[in-house]
Amino acid sequence: MKPSIKMASVFALSALLSACQNDETPADNAPEASAMTVTQVTLLAPTSGDLTIDTLAATELPPVNGNRGGVSFSAPITSAAQLVAPTQLEQSSSDQYWRTVSGAELNKGINLAVSQSDSVIRVAPRGDASSGALRHSPAISPDQLRLYKVNKQTVDKSASLIQSMSDPQAMATAGIVDDSSALKLSQQATPGIYQLQVVQPLSANDSYLINVKEKGSPYQLALSAPKRLSSKAPQLAFDLKLSNSDIDLSPTATLKQSDGRYHRLAVVKQGDTWQAQVPDELAIPSSNLGLSEIQVDIETRVNNLPLIRTVKTAFKQYVPAAKLADEASIYWQDSKPTQAVFDLQVASPGRYQVSAVLVGTDAQGKQANILRAETAQWLDADGQVTLSFDAEQLEASGLGAPYAIKALELKDQGQMARLSYLGEAATL
Repeated sequence: MKPSIKMASVFALSALLSACQNDETPADNAPEASAMTVTQVTLLAPTSGDLTIDTLAATELPPVNGNRGGVSFSAPITSAAQLVAPTQLEQSSSDQYWRTVSGAELNKGINLAVSQSDSVIRVAPRGDASSGALRHSPAISPDQLRLYKVNKQTVDKSASLIQSMSDPQAMATAGIVDDSSALKLSQQATPGIYQLQVVQPLSANDSYLINVKEKGSPYQLALSAPKRLSSKAPQLAFDLKLSNSDIDLSPTATLKQSDGRYHRLAVVKQGDTWQAQVPDELAIPSSNLGLSEIQVDIETRVNNLPLIRTVKTAFKQYVPAAKLADEASIYWQDSKPTQAVFDLQVASPGRYQVSAVLVGTDAQGKQANILRAETAQWLDADGQVTLSFDAEQLEASGLGAPYAIKALELKDQGQMARLSYLGEAATL
């Protein structure tokens, strides 16, 4: 071989080896991802405003959401957004009352207490299914209604005290589509007892809802009651107050369950709070759909004049079918949390949703929100649910350790019910 050819071969071989070495060098120098680590955290004790589950119970009702597929996601949230705990109380006030009466009672005449001029009396037909088939009572034209003042047990029929009338068509135009008619009392109608009567006789078994609204009355009945009631709770506590009056009240309470059935509840007073006793057979919700309702009525006298009020609030009846365990596993990579795994104790198969907010710390040492993570999945028995924290969202926040989990919430999608909430859940 000629020297020039031999030298060229050496250079070619050298270049090939050099190229191979260059291909391997970047791989050798590439930074290695840190190993995944796992730490255990204990959830913080609940504080005022949190919702907790103590004792589990099984539910037999079919789930509203029976989807067995899983879903999980996270989304950044405003760093300074306030994390507001779900409200636990529902409040309502009333200047009106309701009564259910029969056709026979309207034929004879019913007494109504009115404490305010310009009050409105509305009469709405009701359905009746007591015979097994739903029967609707006929609407009553307002010109078939008569209203008289009762003076010392004597009915005064000498003067009409009706200022105006509205028939079912006019009421429907105003957005009230229950075939009701309405009477507005004149300003000459002084507070007292009035008799409402029909001219054309009704069937004795017809049913009607009478609503007396006293707009502008200084006597408002205010009710504050829970927004949720566990099947393990034997009573529903509520606060009741009549404005511009300090008289003692003697309320009655009625439970309207989500299936539309009514049940009278015993009421006792404990200190400044009232307790409506809920029997075991009524503590279990009748349906996972919709809300139940507590209706509170009072009949009293203020300044020696009769006063009647009805006030109601809605609430969710639910079965405590699952709860989060006291500890969670936190997965880390590159000193950043990537997942939070929670053990879930389950008394009934169902679709359970867990959500939480991951917060971090800025350069000034102040906490700020990073993202909200959510997951939902079907569990037939005790199992685990995982919240995943998006690495890009975490990096974009510019926040670092120490991290914390806040607004940790557990919902039962089968019951459409919130089971628990921890405002301050864990420090990571």
